[in-house]
Amino acid sequence: MKVSFDFDGTLSESHVQEYAKELVDRGIEVWIVTSRFENAKRYNDFFNETVLIEQNHNDLWEAVENTGIPKEQIHFTNMEDKSDFLRGKGFVWHLDDDWGQNRLILNTAKMPAINVRKSAWKNKCERLLDRSQSL
Repeated sequence: MKVSFDFDGTLSESHVQEYAKELVDRGIEVWIVTSRFENAKRYNDFFNETVLIEQNHNDLWEAVENTGIPKEQIHFTNMEDKSDFLRGKGFVWHLDDDWGQNRLILNTAKMPAINVRKSAWKNKCERLLDRSQSL
C-alpha cells in the first residue's frame, strides 16, 4: 500500500508529520508529491519573486528526516498538476490542503484526495487504508 502527501500546508505541519511517521512505521509506502520546483531558483523565476524561497528545500528535507520517508519517494511536479504523476500508480489516497488539486486528482487520477483542512481527514485516511487492506 502506498499513500501520498502534499508538502506545503500539509506535511509541513507537525501533526501531519506525526501521522506520516506512524504510517512509515506501519510499513506503508509514503510519498511526498509537491508542486514545488525541484530547483528552488526555478520557482523564483516562475513567479518572478523578489523574496527567494528557502534554497535546497531545507524545510522539506527536515520533514523527510523526521518521518523516515525515503528521498526516492519524493516527487517535485515543477508546478504541473499532481494528478499527472498520481494517475495509475496505485496510491490509496493523496492528502492535500489545495481543494483545486484535490478536485483534479479525484476527477482525472480517479483516486481519493483528502482535504487536510477538514477535521475528519485522518479518519478518512484510515478508512481508505482499511478498505484497501481488505481487498
